Amino acid sequence: MKLLSNSILIIFILTPIFSFAQPVQNLNAKQSLKMADYLFNMGSYFNAISYYERVYEKQSNNAYAVNQIAQAQMLLRDYKEGEKWFKVLQDLNVDTYPEAGYFYALCLKYNGKYPEAKAAFNKFEKTYKGLNASALKKKSKIQAEGCDLALKMIAHPDTVKVEHLGANINAPYTEFAPVSNNDLLLYSSLKSDTIIILENKRKNQLFAQFYAVSKETDSTFGESYLYTDMPINDKDVHNGNGAFSADKKRFYFTRCKLDENTMKMRCEIFMTEMKKEGKWSNPVKLPAEVNSDSTQTHPTVGNSKEGEVLYFSSNRAQGTGGMDIWYSVKKGEIWSPAMNLGKKVNTIADDITPFYDSKTFTLYFSSNGWPGMGGYDVFKSKGGLKKWEPSKNMGYPINSSVDDMYYSLSEKKYIGYVVSNRSGTISVKSETCCDDIFLIRYPRIIYYAVRGFVFDAKTKMKLPNAKVIMVSNDTVKWGKDQYSKNDTMYFWDTQAFMSYKLMADKEGYFSNDATFSVERKFENDTMRVDIYLTPIPPKEPIVIENIFYDFDGAGLRPESFKGLDSLYNLLMANPTIQIEIRSHTDSKGKDAYNLVLSQKRAESVVKYLMEKSIPKERLVATGMGEKELLVKETTEDGKDCESCRQLNRRTDFKIIGVIPGKDVIYKQGDSGFDEDAVDTLEEQKEQEKEEE
Repeated sequence: MKLLSNSILIIFILTPIFSFAQPVQNLNAKQSLKMADYLFNMGSYFNAISYYERVYEKQSNNAYAVNQIAQAQMLLRDYKEGEKWFKVLQDLNVDTYPEAGYFYALCLKYNGKYPEAKAAFNKFEKTYKGLNASALKKKSKIQAEGCDLALKMIAHPDTVKVEHLGANINAPYTEFAPVSNNDLLLYSSLKSDTIIILENKRKNQLFAQFYAVSKETDSTFGESYLYTDMPINDKDVHNGNGAFSADKKRFYFTRCKLDENTMKMRCEIFMTEMKKEGKWSNPVKLPAEVNSDSTQTHPTVGNSKEGEVLYFSSNRAQGTGGMDIWYSVKKGEIWSPAMNLGKKVNTIADDITPFYDSKTFTLYFSSNGWPGMGGYDVFKSKGGLKKWEPSKNMGYPINSSVDDMYYSLSEKKYIGYVVSNRSGTISVKSETCCDDIFLIRYPRIIYYAVRGFVFDAKTKMKLPNAKVIMVSNDTVKWGKDQYSKNDTMYFWDTQAFMSYKLMADKEGYFSNDATFSVERKFENDTMRVDIYLTPIPPKEPIVIENIFYDFDGAGLRPESFKGLDSLYNLLMANPTIQIEIRSHTDSKGKDAYNLVLSQKRAESVVKYLMEKSIPKERLVATGMGEKELLVKETTEDGKDCESCRQLNRRTDFKIIGVIPGKDVIYKQGDSGFDEDAVDTLEEQKEQEKEEE
């Protein structure tokens, strides 16, 4: 089955035939078998089947002919016919082909018959005693796990829609490697409306080329055309697998040649670069750090602190299996030696078609080595370079019972693409022979967020290292505490129809907050809410305005409550501070009397605040009497100044300490943050670069 692997991996599915003067009906069994083997070895599987079937008609117990028919149907990805013929081979019960049970089970799985496939895999695992028993039994066990996984995923499908892109983009044979470029969709295609005849290949120039189609809306497209804006199409080789750099100034792609003797494809990665006036340079082959003597294909681009990262597939040595995913870092004009992503991504089988989303640090790729629904399933793993999280299956309906590859996202993250040979493709033979591009439409979820800076209320300068929290209903805290920065806004996800409060706290400043409400929108919406903090005057008393007492007494008059409530709010916003309430009198009367009166008045303020739930330990009452007169109480000519006495009759407070462990404990709310919500993460990433 190696030929199957090689053909699908590069996604150039050739099903060539030869035409011959002598009809198959005029040949005897021996002649038919000779011709069938010749065609099979040349890769002409479609026509070879006719000759093998002629042999079977005359020799129904010819297990070799049956095996060749079944293998050819698998190579052509006609799994219904493959299932039929492997069942015939299995029923012949010959020792020559002990692997027939495995391939029969595989066809059952590709045809979506998961319970039957699982039973067949389990039977094979228990009974197989042929060559490479350990490896084949391990593969069979993984495939059986995939059957269970498929049934579970089909029972709980993802909320996405997968739609065929139609005949204006897809043609018979194969379309692959869709890459979004703003208002264009670039892809590669081996366009032909008929069975490809191998001997006419050069004459007809049947090589994969880059095509483009304009996006009329998010999911509707114009007519496709051969792409000529970049010099990336070479008429003598296969061209495909394109990927732009983050700044859209470099385009990486592969060029592949078929060795007509071995019928194997070898690919190398090239790059073209945008020069002045929007012109693109002639493509250059990347150096030996990327391009080895093996095949390397499927480039995708990410970013890291080290430089631009090129992820790609290759079957070079030192891998974990067949095709592995590797990376090389571009530092200026120098490329680092290619490194393997490791066993959290790569398997002993084939891992191909990577797509890296730098905004969410997520690698999407296809593999037939992890448990999956079909042949190649789409998986994802978060990370970068050599550090990755365990791979996760993307589920149904992104994955199907056959091959699903080339997953990618457009700039609008609710639109994606996948290449698949699932039912519904435009084909020239079986319903699963050929690959087409499918559109993935994610539910249009609207994300709401808030962000901002913390400022010094006096200088209007940004304040770093202020702790900021977000609460609702004054009791529920959302997300984690954040700390302000000069170059990065704080950021929270929010939900529509809710009101929130942002609260900021920094040593040397009074705490402050800002409230806001989130209204329903029809597009993603991020509010800007800044917080301003007032510096605490160093060791200076702060006067509480409009505090009135009964004449010659300590009772608080109702007019005082407004001013005292402002002090209460300050204490609630700063739950750790301890203050000294200081009451002052004028100089009229005896000192001792004024001292006692002022003490009682200060205690009246403390009592009021305690009745409003401020702990006693945070309040100290001090009567100042006439010790700290603000102004003289007589005019220059010695007359009594009542307005001056009024200034001296005041109540103020000082912050005298901090009581540790008195922070408010909030209930923890659901932050509403979805780790896979790429729109939200994009917003968060972009705000790091934004200035005021």
